[in-house]
Amino acid sequence: MKIVLLEDVENLGYAGDIKEVKDGYARNYLIPKGKVLQATKNNLKLVDEKRQSILRKVEKRIESANKIKEALDGITVEVEAKAGEKGRLFGSVTAADIFEQIKDKAKGIDKKDIKLPEGGIKTVGEHDVEIAIYRDIKASFKVVVKPADEQ
Repeated sequence: MKIVLLEDVENLGYAGDIKEVKDGYARNYLIPKGKVLQATKNNLKLVDEKRQSILRKVEKRIESANKIKEALDGITVEVEAKAGEKGRLFGSVTAADIFEQIKDKAKGIDKKDIKLPEGGIKTVGEHDVEIAIYRDIKASFKVVVKPADEQ
């Protein structure tokens, strides 16, 4: 089925794109969620009329994403966690832990956008972390995991 995307859909495309997808995916997921319209002549005209507003929204979103990228690129975030003698953590440092440290600089970003190596940080030390802000805009920063003081 040919569809027109009304918003960005991960692993499919961006708002305004015309794509070919399986009928079930369109009927059972995309159309009921309001993410797409079937690509008929009337719907294509409707999307062409909306395209300017969609492009303005995308430009604003890209502009704010670039500001967030500037704020996050190259920073160092420190996280404390309980660790054993050899530097292995009891548990791991998760995206939620890192998000708590950067949430004031990352307005509009979700913790699921933080990409951790091997799912979680499990050792003390310095680790590179990447965050997907919007479309192809990504920021990378360092996370320093320190052992928590035992009392």
